Amino acid sequence: MICSENTKARLFLTYLKDKTELFLYVKPHGTVGSHCIYRRSPGDAAMSLRIQALLDTAGVLRSELEIWILLYPPEIRTTTIYTPSNLSDAEIGQHIRERVLSNLPYFINYDWKRFMLRRRENGHGKDMVTVTFLGKNVLPRIRSLLNKDYPKVNFIGDGLQFLSVDETMIPQVRGKTYELVLPYDEVYYKAVFRSGIHFESVGLPHGCCSEFGSYKLEPEQVYLKFIRETTKLDLPLFQPLVPKAEWKETFLTPSAFPTWYIAHRSMEQSETINFSELFHSRKYEEKQKTKQDGDSPYFYL
Repeated sequence: MICSENTKARLFLTYLKDKTELFLYVKPHGTVGSHCIYRRSPGDAAMSLRIQALLDTAGVLRSELEIWILLYPPEIRTTTIYTPSNLSDAEIGQHIRERVLSNLPYFINYDWKRFMLRRRENGHGKDMVTVTFLGKNVLPRIRSLLNKDYPKVNFIGDGLQFLSVDETMIPQVRGKTYELVLPYDEVYYKAVFRSGIHFESVGLPHGCCSEFGSYKLEPEQVYLKFIRETTKLDLPLFQPLVPKAEWKETFLTPSAFPTWYIAHRSMEQSETINFSELFHSRKYEEKQKTKQDGDSPYFYL
């Protein structure tokens, strides 16, 4: 949830191919419940005015606002490799260059000198290393759009990491590898999880989703996809997760569904891959200019 007492609202900015989405969540206070406002707009120099219009409508001051930037493939890329546990950090970085970057489409468009990774013990002498890359132009683009509001940015990262399933609600996914599929305009986004840990995000263009087979996926929904090899349960391959009544009660335009769902899921998760510290760090930019070639290029979490 929004923890700071000084913060009254959270503004989610979503960057897509040809547009920007604004989703303002105003937290409940006193006897007044939460409410939200959604706008879709071009990403241009008028962004500050659009943000102010949202805040005026909701009765929120700029000083009471925090901003979250939600990114999706190809602006951000998350993937996972498995490495021997005895590798050093420098050797892990080399593995990422050889096994991830070499297979990454258009890798020249990613800022591969600045990425975040998480390293977890996987057993049997192996580590699971999850790495997240940013598009090369993402951070400059955010600064240019937000202008004087950029100090209010609290989060920049992969929005698909918030699709994980609550295992207490769906216990059949506990300890399993599963996928979440999110229809978003003409794209299907797929996030892969293992025991609730996010380890891959990918965007699938419309018309190239043969893996969905005979299942017709409705746009205002999120689908849990079971991987047959990991479960013997007799369950449908795709299961919708959002009760229709819950979505209808929001009274939002249909195009707001993906951001609405991810925004509410983000309120329940605290452990995230977050590039906002890099976004705010002037010292880091200065360090990069004087960095030696042998220095480690990544952020270790």
